[in-house]
Parts: sequence; C-alpha cells; structure tokens
Amino acid sequence: MKIGQQQLTLGIWRGMWNASQFLDLYLGELKGNGVQSYRRVFPRAKYQSAKSAASRMLKKPSVIQAMQQKLEKMEGVETVSYTHLRAHETL
Repeated sequence: MKIGQQQLTLGIWRGMWNASQFLDLYLGELKGNGVQSYRRVFPRAKYQSAKSAASRMLKKPSVIQAMQQKLEKMEGVETVSYTHLRAHETL
C-alpha cells in the first residue's frame, strides 16, 4: 500500500491500526482509561507494562493529532438515551 511516495509496511500499518483502536476505546467505551484501552488492544500485556505503554502512546504526536481529529468530529454530537433510539426503530 502506498501513501504519497511512502510505502506502508505491514509493521507501520499495524501500528496505525493499533493506535486507532486504542483511541476509539480510550475516547469511547473506556472513557479515558488508558491502561484498560491498551490491554484491550494488547490482551497479553501485564498491568504495569500497559500503564507505561499507554502513557507513551498518548504522548506520540501522531496519536495526539488523531485524537484531536476524533474529538473535533465528536463536537456538536449529542448523546441520546437507549429508549430514544429504540423509539426511532419503531417508527
């Protein structure tokens, strides 16, 4: 796979995918819990290694930029209750 002039290796692609999964969990379901987000992406990670790895990941410029982009997309999105969603399904 090529992006511009740079060829994407499997390792680079895998790293980008893992960072994206981590951010989705961190910003969503796990509500800012970096250790649990990291352990969900890397289930074999021990607690202490997950804690330091999550901290390092959150400091990476590419992850910071991706997080900013995801947060910008979330601006203006309002949450609704499960009951509200179910009501729309029945219409």
